[in-house]
Amino acid sequence: MTQMQDPAIRRTALAYRYLFFTLTSSLPPPRDDSPEALDERNEAAVAAAASLCPVTVAEARFAAQSIAAAAHAEECLRAANDPQMPLAMSLKCTAQAASMMRQSQSALRSLQRMQAIRIQRDKDEAAAEAAAMAEHITASSMTARLTPPAAEPEVGPEPDSTPLPEPEIRAAAPPACPDAVMYAALYPQRAALIRRHGGVPPDATFGPPDEEIVRALLASPSSVVTARDREEA
Repeated sequence: MTQMQDPAIRRTALAYRYLFFTLTSSLPPPRDDSPEALDERNEAAVAAAASLCPVTVAEARFAAQSIAAAAHAEECLRAANDPQMPLAMSLKCTAQAASMMRQSQSALRSLQRMQAIRIQRDKDEAAAEAAAMAEHITASSMTARLTPPAAEPEVGPEPDSTPLPEPEIRAAAPPACPDAVMYAALYPQRAALIRRHGGVPPDATFGPPDEEIVRALLASPSSVVTARDREEA
């Protein structure tokens, strides 16, 4: 049975897939029409973007912009150096190359500033956790707006009122709560503390999560949550 992918992981994967499409569709054409040339161009662009070490989707976007603009600058320079290119057009290509290179460098500087802020922020555990939670809440809220409302259930015939025999009562595992799994992944120390204390400690220095998340943390059979507990113990 296929396990449902975590919503946050799925959102990130879709975002990077879209960025790959945006990057490759923004590049100059490959050297020829062969599939090998197209793959070579795309792999080179991806390798260049990955070498800039983007961590977040926003950083990856700036990396893609820088790589695409630099590729167009190189294409303009190649056209400007074509012996058959008229002088006036060659000068325009040279000017366009300079403009595209400035755009590439501007995107690169924006990426570096964003990375520097993230690195400095991540040194403070509380600030890093607050940023991670803000990202989670924002992405979840925006995704909810993209999800169409559920259709109204069809009204069927009245159910049979004949009483059924009492089923055997068994202790069933509570359903997994994706928000609890995400909370445990983002805040392993807090999740472990909640489970050890049997709830949010009264002297907790952090804001309590929703009651549904607390209940799921206390009763969750998720391997992610229990593994976090073992790591934090």
